Amino acid sequence: MWKTELRLCYAMLSRNQKKAADLLLENPEAAGNMTVRELAERAGVGQATIIRMLQAAGYESWSAFQKTVWQEKGQQELSGEQTGQKRENKKYEAVFQIIRDDLTMISDMAKHLDLRQMEEVVRVIKKAKIIDVYGTDNSANAAAELSGRMLHLGLTSRNYSDLFFQKVSAGHLGKKDVAIGFSISGETQAVIDSLAAAKQAGAVTVAVTGGQTSELARIADYIFITPTIHFSEISRWISSRISQMAFVDALCGAIMLSDPERFDRMLIQSTKEFEQDMHHKEE
Repeated sequence: MWKTELRLCYAMLSRNQKKAADLLLENPEAAGNMTVRELAERAGVGQATIIRMLQAAGYESWSAFQKTVWQEKGQQELSGEQTGQKRENKKYEAVFQIIRDDLTMISDMAKHLDLRQMEEVVRVIKKAKIIDVYGTDNSANAAAELSGRMLHLGLTSRNYSDLFFQKVSAGHLGKKDVAIGFSISGETQAVIDSLAAAKQAGAVTVAVTGGQTSELARIADYIFITPTIHFSEISRWISSRISQMAFVDALCGAIMLSDPERFDRMLIQSTKEFEQDMHHKEE
């Protein structure tokens, strides 16, 4: 969808390009009717700025963008008609709504991603002696996934399912270490306590949370926002982790891009270790 494409490239846009993108995202119905001149005037930017913004999102021209807008509108209308004909049982509408919520959360996370801050965190992580990753309940999977991926990249990372060990580990960190805390609400006490202990010990602290003004965000040196959107309790339970996992992908991608030769070598070594382990098991 064109709105998703704009949100995904949003962090890379200039200030004026973001003005034009904001107008389109806030007025999607007008996107197919405005001329490039009208959008430029309403946003207070030049027409060339509009074109560069669209090129960043993957469109060659304004006409190519509007063609996509109208195609998607037609597909949505047709889908709506077919849906009304085929779906006699309305309860399954929740399944499609969950998917729409997931796409929205990922694109919103990308829109608010601070690339400069991510570059700073990547530099700190690469120099770190130890990287602790904390998370519990719905955030436990994302925390464990990030820690595991860092191990594959040759980075010394630790993750504990036991909350007591998590806090004890945090207290033993130092100035050369990094602590990353995952919490959807930003108010998970066990994660707050661990990140606070890490900060007191001198470690660099990172919060990955949907609560920008939360307690977890307040004590962190770096904050990354992972939005949570849901229309029901079912959607909340299923979809709450999707933006966290997308952040894990983005951070690991940024780490690898920062030094491809080093991390390609580490991944090859990790693959060899896995293959050797599997060979020993077969024997």
